[in-house]
Amino acid sequence: MKKIIWTVVIVLLLILIGVGIYIYSLYNTFDEGVSSSYEPTDREKSDLREEDANVEDSFTVLILGTDENESRAEKDNLGGDDFRTDSMILATFDKNSDDVKLVNIPRDTLAYIETEEYFDKINHAHMYGGPSASMKSVESMLNVPVDYYVRINMAGVVDIVDSVGGIEFDVPFDMNEPDQHDTSRIELEAGVQELNGEEALAVVRSRRVDSDLGRGNRQMELVEAVLNKVKSSGGLSKIDDLIKVVADNTRHNFTSKDIRQLASYYAFNDISFDSTQLRGTDYWNPGNGAYFYRADDEHLFVLSNTIRDILEIEPSEPFDLLQLRLGDYLVPYEYLDEYMMTEHQPEIIPFYAEEGYESPYGDGFETEQFDYEESDIEGEDDLEDTTDGNFNQNNQAPQDENTNEQSQEENYNNEGTYDDGTNNQQDDGYYDDGTNNQQNDGYYDDGTETQDEYYEGSNSDSPNNGYYY
Repeated sequence: MKKIIWTVVIVLLLILIGVGIYIYSLYNTFDEGVSSSYEPTDREKSDLREEDANVEDSFTVLILGTDENESRAEKDNLGGDDFRTDSMILATFDKNSDDVKLVNIPRDTLAYIETEEYFDKINHAHMYGGPSASMKSVESMLNVPVDYYVRINMAGVVDIVDSVGGIEFDVPFDMNEPDQHDTSRIELEAGVQELNGEEALAVVRSRRVDSDLGRGNRQMELVEAVLNKVKSSGGLSKIDDLIKVVADNTRHNFTSKDIRQLASYYAFNDISFDSTQLRGTDYWNPGNGAYFYRADDEHLFVLSNTIRDILEIEPSEPFDLLQLRLGDYLVPYEYLDEYMMTEHQPEIIPFYAEEGYESPYGDGFETEQFDYEESDIEGEDDLEDTTDGNFNQNNQAPQDENTNEQSQEENYNNEGTYDDGTNNQQDDGYYDDGTNNQQNDGYYDDGTETQDEYYEGSNSDSPNNGYYY
């Protein structure tokens, strides 16, 4: 009997030693993975915070999904910061109610790009200034601090889904999409099914049928599906695989301690999700006809105050939000001087900021999902027809002969900067929309050639007030 007991004790000790060795190895792997993927931004904290953010309290994370893949990077000698963001989700972790609120920001949303000093599509911000520029664009739009970021490329999406053993997902319609390397096709039928990594990537990349807004909904659903799968016993058993994916395919500004605290909190608390997509309308630039998505002022204002309340920050005044303050002066590619950026104030307070007003948006997250069949939002024209069977195996996506949109590879010139197809990248590094009107003094002109002591926009009939019209 005594021999049996000692045998059991020895076996248990061996198991504990083995588990200890595994845990220690995993701990080291975790630290190495987090450290190798850690890339701090050029600021210690958001200008909208008085103190540094802390994951022990409520905080925000900007999730950036880029259109980077290995073939594109090698072909044009591009780094991770040189790519556009195909997806942008602001996640607010509410530690007081064990809730995560997700705001999907459509890639074509008109937003201020600080590095360029004008408004452009928000997905260009990352290409101009990396994660920091994207974070600042979101901050100026919503007037909320963006504390952290996580950037993931296409290979990362595939590997994360595969590492957790796939996810169950309701594919909304039949799809035929390129794989992550743009060398073959992924075909899916509509319906609930188990998706592997390549299939999941195809689902969140497709936008031909229901535009970028529908894709935004699917991206948020994918984030929730992956997080729920990770939390399940099957997902947690593959934590070492996930660490490798993080190391290889993501960049972030979380420390190892931050992530360990988050993992512990997330594993032992029942977390709920609330998600919305930024509401808005179609907007075509009168200068060159380019499509933009203009965010709804009221939805921005409501979301701003909901998020600030979670972060325990004083509520926004309406004109704290740049878009609400600039109003009709918000035109793509127009240079904004210091007066307009810091001092200009509209005379009339918007109705939705009046005391006692109840917004139909509720707290900003009480909105319906985008329904492309019912919506009057048209979205961008001339999208790549990804269902076309004319697919070139030499890394070329199918093209419609009537389509003016170039592929991602074709939109980068030899200097690694972005061109929209007009080949109007100037020698001084400025961007032109096709009018070739970049002035020598660094100001941007829209074709009227009327740069004086202020900027004259050709698309505004506002009276001349001495500084801008």
